[in-house]
Formats: sequence, structure tokens, C-alpha cells
Amino acid sequence: MNILGINYSGCHESSACLLRDGQVIFACAEERLTRKKQDASFPVQAIAAALNFGGLKMSQIDHVAIGWPMPWIGYKHDLKLMLTGKLKSSWPLWRGWALGLLRAWRHRGGARKFEQEFGQPRNRIHFVNHHLAHALSAYCLSGFTDTSVLVVDGRGAEEATTLWHAKGGQIHLLEQYDYPDSLGVFYAGITHLLGFQPFSDEWKVMGLASYGTANFDLSKLIRVNEDSYHVDGRKLSVRSNNDLSELEQITGPRRTSEELTQRDKDLARSAQEECEKAMMALLRRVTKLTGSRKLCLAGGVALNCKANGELIRSGLIDDIYVQPAAGDDGASIGAAFAVYHMLGKELPHHMIGQTYLGTEYSNEAIKRVLKVYKLNYRFVDDVSQLAAHLLAENNLIGWFQGRMEFGPRALGCRSILSDPRFEENRDRVNEAVKFRESWRPFAPSVLEERGHIYFRDFRPSPYMILSFWATEEAKKRIPAVVHVDGSCRVQSVTRETNPRYYDMLTEFERLAGVGVCMNTSFNLKNDAIVESPKDALQTFFTSGLDVLLIGDYLVSKQPI
Repeated sequence: MNILGINYSGCHESSACLLRDGQVIFACAEERLTRKKQDASFPVQAIAAALNFGGLKMSQIDHVAIGWPMPWIGYKHDLKLMLTGKLKSSWPLWRGWALGLLRAWRHRGGARKFEQEFGQPRNRIHFVNHHLAHALSAYCLSGFTDTSVLVVDGRGAEEATTLWHAKGGQIHLLEQYDYPDSLGVFYAGITHLLGFQPFSDEWKVMGLASYGTANFDLSKLIRVNEDSYHVDGRKLSVRSNNDLSELEQITGPRRTSEELTQRDKDLARSAQEECEKAMMALLRRVTKLTGSRKLCLAGGVALNCKANGELIRSGLIDDIYVQPAAGDDGASIGAAFAVYHMLGKELPHHMIGQTYLGTEYSNEAIKRVLKVYKLNYRFVDDVSQLAAHLLAENNLIGWFQGRMEFGPRALGCRSILSDPRFEENRDRVNEAVKFRESWRPFAPSVLEERGHIYFRDFRPSPYMILSFWATEEAKKRIPAVVHVDGSCRVQSVTRETNPRYYDMLTEFERLAGVGVCMNTSFNLKNDAIVESPKDALQTFFTSGLDVLLIGDYLVSKQPI
């Protein structure tokens, strides 16, 4: 049975996946193919890529699932909120609401767009509750048989946070927080105040928080008790309202200059701590309801690796699975699983162990592109060994290998690599390649069996979505990947999941004495992560990277 899963809401992070007989065989965000970061358009190219990977025609797709309900459900909820004063109301907002409803009605939640591009599906298009899609995207890939599930994001149609119990191939909703009582909206509001893009740049706030002190009183925006939270979303609904006057009365004015002050850093830290406290409250509640000591986590707030690290260190759970594509792109997977279950199949709960679900290019395909551009290149017998030697010589490496990752993290297939022993490499990569803010941290990729040497409370973390504290050994030997507060957003690497990357780290350890490299995504500032050989070459030649290892080829800016 072939099920095509789609995420499309018109907001951000459109994607498509292919589920074959209950197994995810392909998943890709539209942004990777269109090169438009957080592309919200209908995922035409991602759907085409899924069909191409599966060797299928649309006539061979049994069912199509969209990870949102019909859009007027959300518009009905917003109407109720505006009429009752729980969302701000004004003529521009009413006008935007009406126009949005008309557009949504016209494209029927994406069904009309699908039919225009691909024709009538074999069976009807299914619309899936957004938070159910998030919950299943985590549970079905976790390997857990009995687990709590938390979905925490900005919003679905009505919901903002949901608590679930998944057991034995079934899942049940326990409790729900309705939008705008939303942790995602809270964090987005602070992101907006700090001069960043809400619902996009929240990870900047998380990185900035490490430089501050939690001295802001945010109790008028968010209140947290032992096992619940409450957010005053009326003051924070930045997606529908750009009037920040009420918010600024509480926190002070929005940052408008390029300079970041200590006040900005303190506001970021205060918001981060409130987010962590709220996540801990939700964990206490859901574990009390389920009795399970395992947790699955999805939704955009689940990308907050600092909060995730606190959850696993709490002692309330023994294991955690955070969906690596925790944002809306991952909802395409859950939507497909929801339809699979609806058709009478038991929900799978098999650990996938990796997220290399995207496109892949053969050596032949890569060589054709290299020849077209008449570049300096040569074939390499052992690219892992060469990469390790180049890293040990302190080169900055573009690393394009195997199948592309699904989700926002580069995990050793579309990565920029550098030597973590030299603290100045953070500035080097920022200034020469990423062209981004100097205060933002970089992540370490570590041989899984060496993780305990460098990180306290270490556990396998293949998706770079958990934060650990650096040991003294790490602070001395790999300072480039230790953040200012001593935290590290870690990716652990095994031979089973990524043999070429693992072998590179093993050889680098032999040469440099550390089984760790600095890993960041292969893209320039404001670009999507590279998808194709052409993308990789363009990024390589417009940045300060020293070499590019693409498939089994070495590409250089100098004669080889």
C-alpha cells in the first residue's frame, strides 16, 4: 500500500513523504527543492520527488493524506476568539480573516491544488488533525510500545498543546490546550520583540539566552505551576497582529538596531527559562496521566534542544524520542500514518534510527555536473580518510554525501565540517561561510562510544536535538563546539546509521586525538540547506570553504 503524506497549510514548511506498507521510504521539505527557506507553497516538487524515488505514477498511490483538517475549522476557531475578545480585533484583522477564509475555501485545504497538478487521486484526499499528525510522526518512529506523547507548537486548527498516551499500536488524546494558550506563540512573541523573525528564528533566541540572566518578570504573559501553564495569547498573537504595544508595556520596546544589548540577552534568557519550566510542567502532567517513563515529543517547540535536555535530566523519564523533523514538515509523516491506521492497520512503532530520507545522487550524476561546469576535481578512493586528513590540517570542508536529511539539522550528509580543537574556527565559519551572527553556537558530531568523554549525562542523540553539558575534557580539547554556558547540542554517530561519516570521525580521532568534528548545515545565511550537486557547487564557490567532498570526488578552487 502506497500512501502519500503532505504538509500544507499556507504558513510554512510544506513537505511530502511516501509511506509504503507502513514504512517511511522518502520524505523531503519543499524548501530544499525550491531553494526558498521555509517554503509554504503547495509541495509540488517534493511530491514529484517522492514519486520519482518510489518509481511510482500517481495512479499507483492508494491514498493521499494532508496533515491539517479542512481550513475553515481553524477560521471558525479564530472567529470565536475575535468575537469573544480572546484575540485582538480590528478592521485589518477582520479583512485578513475574510480573505484568508476565501482563499482557503477556494483551494479546499490543498485538495484543489493537488488535483490541478496531479489529477484526481485513486481515493479521496484525507484531512488529518494537525496535532494527531505530529503525535504519530513521533510515536510511529520511536520504537516505544508504551509512551507519553507531547505535541507543543504555535497552533493547529484549534489546539496549541496536546497530551497523548500511545500504547500497543493505539493512541489516545488525554488533554488539550487551545490556541492562543500557546508556548509556541509565547516564544514567537519574544522572538519578534528581539528583532528576529517569529515562527522562524526562535533558535536564535535559544542561543542568545546563554549570554543573559533571567531577570524579566514575564508573569503577565506566561504563568507556570506544578503541572500546567497558561499563556496570555491575546498579547502575543504576532502571526495575526503586528501591534506589539501591549507586549512592549510589559517587556520594553522591540529591538530595532543591529546591536544586541545585555537587556536583549536577559529577555532571551528569561523567556527560555519560562519555556523550560512549562515543558517540565507538561512532562509532570503527562507522566502522571500515563504512568509511562518514556516520552515522544513533536511540534515546533520540540526543536528547543535546551528544554529537551532538561526533560531527560529530570528523572521523570528513562528515555525520550524527539521527532527530528519536529516542525510542521514532519506532519506529512504523521498524516500518512493516520490514514494507514484509519484503514484498519495497526500503528507501527519501530525505531527508524536515522533521518536520511531525502534525495540522493550517484557518482555518475555528480560527475556530469562537474564536467558541465569544467571544474577542478578528481576521484578519491577513500573519501572518509581524505576528509579526516583535510580536517586535521584545519581545512573547512563542504561534505555532500548519501541521502539528504529530513528536518532542519544537517547530520553528516549535507554538512560543513571543521576542526573543533580550535576555538577560532567558530568565527572562521561564521565569517567565511555562514555569514551569520558571531554569538550563535555550533554543534559537535561525536562517535557515539566516545560521547561520555566529552558530555555529562550523555546518551545516544543521533538527531542533534538534545543538549548536554560539556565535561572539562571537552572544554579543553574541543572548545569550538562548547557554547558560552557550557552546553552542547550533540549529534552522536554510529557506523550503522552513517558508515562514511563514522569512518571519517574514526580516522580523525586517530590523527587529531578527538572523535569529534564541528558540524553545521551546508548553506549560506538565509538559504535552504543544499539539496543537489549544483546547489553544493554554488554554495562552495560563493563561500570561504577550502574544499568540497561530493560523493567520491574532491573539488577544489585551485588546480588539482
